Amino acid sequence: MNLKIENGTLKNYTGRDIHSLTIPDTVKELGSWSLDNHPELYYVILPETISKIGYHVFYEDDNLISIIVDRKNKYFSTFGGASESILCDKQTSALLCCPNGLESVHIPASITNIKETDAFAGCKKLTRITVAENNRKYTVLNGVLYEHDGIKLTKLIRCPVDKVSLHIPDSVTEIYPHAFEGCTELEEISIPDRIKELKGYTFKHCHKLKSVRFPNHLKTIGDSCFRECHSLEEVILPSGTKTVIAGAFDNCKTLKKIVLPESVTFTGYIVCGCRSLELLTCHGIEIRKQELENLPSIANGIIWLIIQKRFDENIYPEAKYRILYQMFIRNPDDEKINTYIKTNFNEIITCLIQDNQIETVQNYIKSFRRYLNVQNLDTFIRCAIDNQKYEMQIFLTNLKYQRNDFKEKDWTL
Repeated sequence: MNLKIENGTLKNYTGRDIHSLTIPDTVKELGSWSLDNHPELYYVILPETISKIGYHVFYEDDNLISIIVDRKNKYFSTFGGASESILCDKQTSALLCCPNGLESVHIPASITNIKETDAFAGCKKLTRITVAENNRKYTVLNGVLYEHDGIKLTKLIRCPVDKVSLHIPDSVTEIYPHAFEGCTELEEISIPDRIKELKGYTFKHCHKLKSVRFPNHLKTIGDSCFRECHSLEEVILPSGTKTVIAGAFDNCKTLKKIVLPESVTFTGYIVCGCRSLELLTCHGIEIRKQELENLPSIANGIIWLIIQKRFDENIYPEAKYRILYQMFIRNPDDEKINTYIKTNFNEIITCLIQDNQIETVQNYIKSFRRYLNVQNLDTFIRCAIDNQKYEMQIFLTNLKYQRNDFKEKDWTL
């Protein structure tokens, strides 16, 4: 059956040719991602033996309409009907997973918990959500599923995928992961200021999303939050944002500008595949595509260089050293920056000479004149001559003659 099972845990399924998959009773646990990305599946049947279900097990099973559980199972059950079964706990109090192929879902009165990470993950066809009138915890407003506290709406759980625009009530303090995933018609969104975290996958696949107003008190943007938002052109994160996790803006094909404020202290690789990127501003340092033609391909390395002081990032040296000097100007007392420049001073100047970056060479020598001596200055002059950088040669030669601490006997050029 193309099932990989280890010690009672289903690790993955590699089949592609059946619409209904029955999990054997030798399986006690469905491992995370074990059945993901199987658009050919319409039905999955779980045995009595299943006692644990991992993370994103059924993610992107785009045509799955029913997860059926053996009635003897002590841990899980379903609701919704014979042909469209939604996974829940045995007491039908926790909604665990809505199959990705469903276009509508009705939440009964018994549901008092909706699993944050998996309940609506990958539900790119869901256009209608209803809630039983006597459900005391959840409600629908303008088609959108919310949690409430009896007085006000507090959490936005899931937006139907056909929404073009949406006003989120100011009382909302939390947005679930995947809440807007697959909302391909959504063009703009204003996020209330009470929201401090945008969680993983929240706006993934919102292909028409052009404008996002970020909350003033935003602290964190989660994994793949805006992945493949193909119409998003500009991202300006508010001051106070601390963390932007890997993949947050990956494959935003029209993204031209991203601004990360001084407050950002950690990022993953957040802009892979952003091929239209023209301006990156990070901690006040601006890098434009006119300066670095391959900016889209090295943008993540630049971000890590600036924020995490990862001087080993795969950026061609001339660009790295130009950025490094800007970092020094903004933080002249930073010990890590100063130590790196001191250790690599000769290499830095040589690379910049070869790239004919005379202004940057002048800046380095002005700020780090203490590292200059007759030996390395002669080496720099020879480098300028060998590379036919004659303006650079004149500058360096004049510099040598201006140094009153160099004796005539030291002159070799």
